[in-house]
Amino acid sequence: MAAPFAEFAGNKRLLWIAQEWLRYSDELADWAMERLVNRRDVWSQYTIKPDGEVGVVMLPIPERRKLGTDMVTLHKLQRHFAARSVAHLIGLFSISDINTCKWFVIDVDLHDESVANAGEIAEANLTACKTWAEKLREQFFDPCIIDSNGVGGYHVWVLLDDEYPLADTFDFVSDLRDDWASFGLPRKPEVFPPKRHVEPGHLPYGLRVPGRHHLRAHYSRVWNWESTGGNQWLEGSDAIEALLALRPAPLPATTKTQKEADAQQVVQKPEVTKRKPRVCVDLDGVLAEYDGWQGAEKIGKPLPGALEFMRSLAEIAEIIIFTTRCSIDKGQKSTGRNSPGRAKIRVIDWLEKNKFPFTDVYVGQGKPLAAAFIDDRAVNCSPQTDPKAFVKTLESTRELLKPRKKSPRQNP
Repeated sequence: MAAPFAEFAGNKRLLWIAQEWLRYSDELADWAMERLVNRRDVWSQYTIKPDGEVGVVMLPIPERRKLGTDMVTLHKLQRHFAARSVAHLIGLFSISDINTCKWFVIDVDLHDESVANAGEIAEANLTACKTWAEKLREQFFDPCIIDSNGVGGYHVWVLLDDEYPLADTFDFVSDLRDDWASFGLPRKPEVFPPKRHVEPGHLPYGLRVPGRHHLRAHYSRVWNWESTGGNQWLEGSDAIEALLALRPAPLPATTKTQKEADAQQVVQKPEVTKRKPRVCVDLDGVLAEYDGWQGAEKIGKPLPGALEFMRSLAEIAEIIIFTTRCSIDKGQKSTGRNSPGRAKIRVIDWLEKNKFPFTDVYVGQGKPLAAAFIDDRAVNCSPQTDPKAFVKTLESTRELLKPRKKSPRQNP
């Protein structure tokens, strides 16, 4: 097997950049899990075919997708940023399974630099991106212009400070790029999220995560807003630090009325997709040993039987980990090293290392919507004191999730 980055041999600059992305890969994985992952159950994976051609597939395959066991993990994200192979690169979805978004992007492409007017197109692309980014900065966003392929294709990325409704996010970014023709662009740029409404069970295409390009000897470069005539593009560690420092911002209130929004949607009965019910499971005292708070970094060892319990539960429900470690008080923002967002990363890391199946870790105020809550205080599950706790809880949960028959109306 060829050594990592063997294809860059002889190019010292590119080898240095590749090593920088490799060095930061763990930190970038944490950042991406917190800021870029809208849904963990699906992703796009780049592949290398036997003839050497690069392709892309959606994973997991539909048969395994139903099991809910294959997820976007910190390891997958770390492999992407380390980018030892093109086959390690992934793309993420811009829409969650509950029609919300954490970010939006304008994707201005130039795939073929051999066309006669490629230089003019590249210049127009960058001008459009800089103009849109300046408009966003005026609205207190922190936009990032990324040189995505090195030949004139650019992405304008914006991180949001919360999960916002799909329709509102799409309307905002779509309205922003509506003047694309005035820049002389040959076609309307794509936006992510790519739709304002998604039918149940439908999966729009994803977007490649920043980092190594899948076809070209190129790594993402970031526009340097502080440049005064010197290097206008940040590369390597400078580009990575700029990404990690991006400030999430709130999405302005939508200007469309609900009536206008409803009128734009197709009036038809959506296809019903049967999904597993959601069940919230506490971490401390149910899955992990807990003997009082010992700091944010300390999570106890897995309790005996917890893994088998979670695997059985995953067959009948989507599992949401609900823990006070990741709770947000009213008015609190998810920022800083001890923020709920960072706590979520630590919880995910613990779950993945111990091979627990789960769909997501909840960060927010109050309780998420769920068919049942399992913890050591409410819906009883106390494995530290009851050896049969997991068996009893699983039976109780199955009973809770059974569909209830409507009682027939009695005639007066």
